[in-house]
Amino acid sequence: MVDAAWAVPVATASIAVAFWWNRRVRGFLPDDPPRPGRKQHAHAVPLGGVALLPPLLGWLLGAGRWCEAGATLAVAAVGFVDDWQKELGRDFDWRIKLVVQWLSAAAVAIAAVDPLAQPVLCCAALVLVFVLTNAVNFLDNTDGVAAMLAGVGLVAATGGHGALAAAGFAALAFVPWNWPRPLLFLGDSGAYALGLCCGATVVGRLDAAPGAALLPFAVPLADFAQVVAARVALGLRPWVGDRRHLTHVAQNLGLPRVACAPLFAAAAATIALAWR
Repeated sequence: MVDAAWAVPVATASIAVAFWWNRRVRGFLPDDPPRPGRKQHAHAVPLGGVALLPPLLGWLLGAGRWCEAGATLAVAAVGFVDDWQKELGRDFDWRIKLVVQWLSAAAVAIAAVDPLAQPVLCCAALVLVFVLTNAVNFLDNTDGVAAMLAGVGLVAATGGHGALAAAGFAALAFVPWNWPRPLLFLGDSGAYALGLCCGATVVGRLDAAPGAALLPFAVPLADFAQVVAARVALGLRPWVGDRRHLTHVAQNLGLPRVACAPLFAAAAATIALAWR
């Protein structure tokens, strides 16, 4: 199998081609226009995370990980449709997105844990994949944070080897396009795909070493838990974006926005390395 680190140049080429084609030939990427909310950008930015699919699917299929590849494609596709609907000012049916995410999480969980032999662990794996798929997307609110955290977590959890490590290297290849000056955003498509790969990494090690499996993704899991709890306590819908994430808290405390991504990535790497 091709070394996972080769995903960096492959992803860079894929992103560059998508960026050039969208700008010079045909605008096929949805745009995230300026608006009040979680992101703070002065002009429309293309949502280009879908360009990560070639390296993600290439390495997963090359490793024979058919379930993970199909699930990654499914969540990326529904995310891409959702991205387009948002640009058009429409609300994508959340029930469709929910069903696709749960089915994708189930496929990944069942591929890793025998549901007949270990039904409780399989259910826990399903929930973890679903949560991480959305947790990475939740942190796509500040330049570079989601891509850095997914990249650091995947590479740390896998030791830099294998198909899921390639997903981590692909995420890191996206960082220069998103931070410090964003030319592209991950969007739901890219964030869901990376989040599902994070979930697949966790459930693959859940039975043998649950602590080591979870800690590389402690930061997105902590953000997901606290922001969902806060929204529920306030009577808000958990899936509706706001400015209550850890990145927003850090900025409210005076951390420059450009420093969020490296600081959060450093925290994630420290937690992962401390366990080792």
